[in-house]
Amino acid sequence: MEFKSISPGYERCLHDESRLEGVADGIAFPEDTLQAAEAIRRAAAEGRSLTVQGARTGIAGGAVPRGGLILGTEKMNQPLHSGFDADGRVVARVQAGLSFAELSGYVNRKIPGYRFLPNPTETSAALGGAFAVNAKGPNALRYGGTGGYIEGLAWITPQGEVWEIERGRYRFDVKGCQLPDGSRLDIDAVIPRGASAFLYPFAGLDLVDFLSGSEGLIGVAAELTLRLEPLPSAAWAVVYFFTEVDKAPGFAEALSRWRKDSPRGQYLSQVEYYDEASLCLIRQGHSAALQRFPPIRDGYRAAVHVELEGDDAESLESALAEHLTLFAESGGGDDDTWAAADRTEVEKYRILRHSAPELINMEIDRIRRNLPEFRKTAADFMVPPEKAVSWNARYHRDIAEAGVRGFVFGHILEGRLHVNLLGEDAEAFRRCQTLLETWSAAVLEDGGLLAAENGAGRLKARLLSRFLSSERLDQIRRIIRRLDPQGLLGGADRFQVNNP
Repeated sequence: MEFKSISPGYERCLHDESRLEGVADGIAFPEDTLQAAEAIRRAAAEGRSLTVQGARTGIAGGAVPRGGLILGTEKMNQPLHSGFDADGRVVARVQAGLSFAELSGYVNRKIPGYRFLPNPTETSAALGGAFAVNAKGPNALRYGGTGGYIEGLAWITPQGEVWEIERGRYRFDVKGCQLPDGSRLDIDAVIPRGASAFLYPFAGLDLVDFLSGSEGLIGVAAELTLRLEPLPSAAWAVVYFFTEVDKAPGFAEALSRWRKDSPRGQYLSQVEYYDEASLCLIRQGHSAALQRFPPIRDGYRAAVHVELEGDDAESLESALAEHLTLFAESGGGDDDTWAAADRTEVEKYRILRHSAPELINMEIDRIRRNLPEFRKTAADFMVPPEKAVSWNARYHRDIAEAGVRGFVFGHILEGRLHVNLLGEDAEAFRRCQTLLETWSAAVLEDGGLLAAENGAGRLKARLLSRFLSSERLDQIRRIIRRLDPQGLLGGADRFQVNNP
């Protein structure tokens, strides 16, 4: 498998949605697992570092090369087969470069009435990339992340060996885990997880779940066996708008209590929060995709996007009525909602969620024209869910005190709010970075995670290296050295002890 020089046609492969720019000497686009394994063996034989890329939709810089070679999976984008597994579940085997949009089209044609539950708003994202960061998506409140729906995979090691791994076949015990080649990955001691779930082994963990979230630093997922689930027959999407800033988080808390107490709480699959700055940005976005929605009124200062789905339409309507009562108690009115009950329209509402980070990236591009050193300054911290509302208030208070622009949106019931910071000059950029560092220390004190959804990549690795304990960093580095002793995939370099 030959690596081609980075010609003008391949310049797109030197960056991803993080807005970081990289360098590389060559690139290969294998079309199947055997070609990918051959390319990895060639890179290893030449002693060249290798960066694995999918659709380059990540926002943490994980696909941005720092020299060496690139392995792009964009031509490994075929569904391979579908059917029933030994337990009678519907599964589909796909190549890792297949996008979520392509998967949806395939499932609709071949297995109508089913779906792959993890459902990120970026439909052009590749399944291999979603596995690499264990992407959650807006419906993780009910369904969890990508890794939980992977029943098996073809895994290419940094030595170019292909391992076929089935869920349930390899599990960690208190001392480690047997690997498909007959060797073992040993655990020296039980160490607190700390700031990240990245490469965190523990007794009972399935090897599939250990590899999910490993970010292409200990191997490459080439093929994935996806577990598909029946598509619920009924669904509702409702966006609740608020004219008072503090009412939206209170409504989210009420929904959280309702979810625990109501027998209909099982139908709640998504609760997304948007702050005033995010709504203003969406309102001013004027994208063609947003033209299908009514205008967002100037007086709206926050919103909460809720989805309900299930097979009992009557129960869903009862749940919706209960939500409307909670909304009224939070100061909302009948005219302060958007609603859709048709499945196609419910899916379209995800455009609203996807537009926020897209528009923020456009703002970053504008700033970088005058301040090239500016880079995406964002957090996807995860705090204990019961502390999400207080953290939302802190984010807004600290942003105002720092005098920078900030946007807060995301999965408020799960404690996973996304925060994006913008500064128009070098001093404001410094204040943005200081905020992230200050929040990081406080999140850890509250028992949270610093990288909860989008991976560490190049943007967060330095932050994690600063806040992870030396023991935890040493554990990560030992695992990486054990699985990638040649350092082909660059993992050991990314996680340095006391990295300044």
